[in-house]
Amino acid sequence: MCGICPVCAETGEDCMEPDIKRLIIIGIIAFIGVVVLVAAVVFGFTTLVTLVTGIDGLPQELTVEVVGVEDLQNTSVVHLTDRDLQQHPVLATAIRAAGSDPGVSASVPMTGVECLALTESFGVHTANAPYLEYDGVSYSTRVLLH
Repeated sequence: MCGICPVCAETGEDCMEPDIKRLIIIGIIAFIGVVVLVAAVVFGFTTLVTLVTGIDGLPQELTVEVVGVEDLQNTSVVHLTDRDLQQHPVLATAIRAAGSDPGVSASVPMTGVECLALTESFGVHTANAPYLEYDGVSYSTRVLLH
């Protein structure tokens, strides 16, 4: 009994009891609302970042340039096989597009996963990337980020 209001004085009951229950229910609903709001903001931000950068991160491009024999002094050269080109279709496409004329280059788009696979296999995205040689023609590689 609160002793303040006439209802409590007449009935002998505590009129504050329903108010506390109501406040607890409102508090629980507000907490759930805040959790849902935070989850929606995180989901929206993640979706926006994914749309802007793409699923694999920033778009990347493999550039392959045909180099002459004079450029191969004191450098490491990786000799490619047909199997290497079958396993890495992006590299095969770039090499076919570049052809065999010195100074000619070709660029092909690639995903982050393809870039990782090429880096692990041939070191194309490293500081001192080796030259690649296929069918008697040597190529230098660069990875461009857009």
